[in-house]
Amino acid sequence: MLASLVAVLVIAAGLFLTLFLIERGAVGEAKDQVSTTEREISGAKDKLADTKSSVDDLEAKGQELQSNNDKLQACADSSKKALTAAQANDDAALSAAINEMLDKCVRGEVTTS
Repeated sequence: MLASLVAVLVIAAGLFLTLFLIERGAVGEAKDQVSTTEREISGAKDKLADTKSSVDDLEAKGQELQSNNDKLQACADSSKKALTAAQANDDAALSAAINEMLDKCVRGEVTTS
């Protein structure tokens, strides 16, 4: 009877040792997966930060381009007025249009970068 009890205890101990080793391996795999996921998340965060920086740069460039477009449009409009006044032989309107053109085209210089 004692031999049977020892045999059952040895089998139980072997079973528990096997289960322990299997679970320890599973825990190691889970830790590896967590580490991999953390690295992927870190990479994604870096990429998101780069993307946000690019978006900010593009928004600033878009605002600069819009400002330049507005200045160029004002210059073109005043140039059209000068051409219209010249074609109509209206010296007063031509003088005013040229002054406006100088103000819009020369003094309101467009920035480039």
